[in-house]
Amino acid sequence: MTIVSPPGISSIDTFSINKSVLIPFTEILVDFVNDISKSILKDKDFKEHPEILALAFWMRKSHIQKLKVHFSQLQGEKIFLGRGVIFHLAPSNVDTIFVYSWLISLLVGNSNIVRLSAKKNLQTELLLDTINSILAQKKYSILCERVLILQYGHEDEITKKLSLMADTRVIWGGDQTIEHIRMLPIKATATELTFADKFSFALIKSDELLKEQNLQRLIRNFYNDAFSFSQMACSSIRLIAWVGTEKDNHKAKKIFWKALGSYTLQKAPTEITPADIVNKLVAECSIAIESPIKIEKNSNPYINKINISRLTEVKEDLHCGTGLFYELETNDLISIFQDINKKHQTVSHYGFNPEELKQAIYKTLPSGIDRIVPIGKSLEFSHIWDGTDLLQSFCREVDLWN
Repeated sequence: MTIVSPPGISSIDTFSINKSVLIPFTEILVDFVNDISKSILKDKDFKEHPEILALAFWMRKSHIQKLKVHFSQLQGEKIFLGRGVIFHLAPSNVDTIFVYSWLISLLVGNSNIVRLSAKKNLQTELLLDTINSILAQKKYSILCERVLILQYGHEDEITKKLSLMADTRVIWGGDQTIEHIRMLPIKATATELTFADKFSFALIKSDELLKEQNLQRLIRNFYNDAFSFSQMACSSIRLIAWVGTEKDNHKAKKIFWKALGSYTLQKAPTEITPADIVNKLVAECSIAIESPIKIEKNSNPYINKINISRLTEVKEDLHCGTGLFYELETNDLISIFQDINKKHQTVSHYGFNPEELKQAIYKTLPSGIDRIVPIGKSLEFSHIWDGTDLLQSFCREVDLWN
């Protein structure tokens, strides 16, 4: 059963959800996920939403089978079963995250309650229509009673009642949201996962960019990583660190920003409104008040740049997204990793080989960073998120002794 309209507080008590678990990755679960994928890929309405198409590719049967293999390797000779009912509180700034979280939990056999923001948007409505149409099929009646999706505002009483129905609560949101929801009780036997505000950035090796024969591919990949979700996803690129000699950095920056500027003007992202352009100017001024930065003038309304000298000068809480970039230059990769903290999530990179990045990690042992991916991959979801393997976290292990 999927409920889209806002529920009343009293009606929560009438909701029922099948609390029994299913065998992880049983055939009906894999088929259900794959059917949603096929429906999205066939629907012309989704053609203009690349983030949903990426979701559909993630849900393909071939990828789900890879998840199943990973799960089997994790499990080994042990017994993993779903925890029961998982309550997911999705963020309002990333429309598709609720599907990833919900489906990973579903695949390991759990029933699921999903809370979506009351804020309406086309992507979510299209997704819910597709999910409902698949759930309505007779073959999936066993799953229909294990799905409850609700859209409502910040009514704590509703969240409290749903929390007490759950065996695991998953909070995707800002730090303040997490702190607030944590004050609402869960069952004494329940577990909780939280995914807080994070800041992500890109590393570009300048001399490699100067040799790049297919610059447009890099620009396209960077644009998708930075401008999707209005640059407000945890893994969105919000800073570029140029690594190389002063001469190479200067040349590479000039080439890169000219190409990206032309590409953004061509794409003219509708998500960036006149109000967003003003907000970026306000953000720049606010950041300048707090620290000695250099604001670089730019005639492109979609791109604003702030020059800093170290990663520690970033003011994460003042970043407003929609094409605002911090930028720094260095000839020392290690110095960047030394400044990484727990608020940093994804490093997107270009021109570096895995061994260079691995050695930087081992030499500095940074307190943060959970993902290191090539530019163009930062928004791709993985079952390992913020250092947590969701496949395992949504399960309990039965300790079987000989």
